[in-house]
Amino acid sequence: MKQMYDNIKQCLDKYNPHFVVFENVQFQKNYGTFQQLSQLQGLIMALLFERNIGFQYVESTAWRAFCGVKGKKRAEQKANAIQIVKDKFNLSVSEDEADAILIGFWAVNKILK
Repeated sequence: MKQMYDNIKQCLDKYNPHFVVFENVQFQKNYGTFQQLSQLQGLIMALLFERNIGFQYVESTAWRAFCGVKGKKRAEQKANAIQIVKDKFNLSVSEDEADAILIGFWAVNKILK
């Protein structure tokens, strides 16, 4: 957790964002993972509060529906997100990068408009 804290702090120092959007934590099947992600979300929020940086979290169902990510299973959704980013932005990216890009796309269209 300390390493994540330090890395996030460095990113904030380097990029100096004015607003941050991140996916809300949701319980899947593993309580330990849910707990760690919830703690990390709280840590991020504290860093943003300290720096007076606005933020919003979004439910995964909201950004996926907006971006047209289909699939019932996680693997299908991830593959679909990668393909959408490839088609829409002509980028070849990882699963996590695809999610981040589409969350950003949701934010630009839903928050900034």
